[in-house]
Amino acid sequence: MFAVKHYPERIKGKELDDYLANGWYRMGQTIFTTHFLCFGETFYSAIWVRLDLQAHQFSKSLRKVIKRNNERFQFHFGKAVIDVPRENLYQRYRAIFPGMIAPSILDSLQDGDHFNVYNTYEFTVYDGDKLIAVSYFDLGEDSIASILGFYDPEYKPFSLGLYTMLMEVEYGKIQGFKYFYPGYVVPGYDRFEYKLRIGPVDYYDMRSGDWLSYAAFTKEEIPIYRMRVKLEVLRQAAQKMRLNLPLKFYPLFEANLFGYPSLPFFDYPLMVYGGATQEEDGHYVLVFDPRTSQYQLLLCSNFDYSLFYFNDAYTSMFNAERHFVQLLLMEQVLESNVSPEQVLHALQTEQVKGKVK
Repeated sequence: MFAVKHYPERIKGKELDDYLANGWYRMGQTIFTTHFLCFGETFYSAIWVRLDLQAHQFSKSLRKVIKRNNERFQFHFGKAVIDVPRENLYQRYRAIFPGMIAPSILDSLQDGDHFNVYNTYEFTVYDGDKLIAVSYFDLGEDSIASILGFYDPEYKPFSLGLYTMLMEVEYGKIQGFKYFYPGYVVPGYDRFEYKLRIGPVDYYDMRSGDWLSYAAFTKEEIPIYRMRVKLEVLRQAAQKMRLNLPLKFYPLFEANLFGYPSLPFFDYPLMVYGGATQEEDGHYVLVFDPRTSQYQLLLCSNFDYSLFYFNDAYTSMFNAERHFVQLLLMEQVLESNVSPEQVLHALQTEQVKGKVK
């Protein structure tokens, strides 16, 4: 699956290393992975990145940021603390934050619980006695994961958000950690680009499971882009076979991240709709899997309790001509092939079988 979430009772250092090395990240007390995002009505790829600390050197401009703020302010590393001064600072930051953010530090880090599954540390910055910035990061055996940072909006000219992340990197280098994980970047969506400023990061390649140089990453490697191109090829092949199959965006692709039921939710953000089956609530769906570079014909069915995951206000914001907003379960892979013609022939065969029944 592209989107998966686990609910650990405790994460040991080596376990966190393994999760992070496979493109996972923590969310509250859970840990998850996802490879696609939807902001508004636009779909993107989430590209997980990491920094090799053992080979890392700060650029001259970043050294200036660190030097200026280290000389101007006081700072401290230590075990994570959640208290009134930190919460007050968080609320000031939350008031100016341009996107969605948890209602409190406790909600963000620990899902409102007072027990922390992770080994979390903090970096705090003071202007005299005034707390002006905090960042939280988790420690594995070999890895550091940057989790949450916030600062006093009055100090925005000091680039405290970048500075706290740079100091997390510095802490990791001094302590002998191998990797620093800042989360994901989103090609085409600039809000996450600051993570690329920390140094020459690598990205997680979902096809090979390897970490490759982000400097060599191209538009053609973006999974959502590859899916769009390949599905257009499939639609052109369908037209030659006199099949008019619409391309649909699927905004409910992250259903696997909500709730506890272990159900095989359809989690592709983009599909070619092959039509309804003869069976009630059944659908033929054609996809391109960027991990295997294969087309697939899937048999899917409606999930009747979709309001448990997505409310009407969310689904109604999408245009029915461009989007498919019925929550789907994957029932069966009917065909997998690198050839679009082969999966289209499989679709025709299934449709004929359904009519014969």
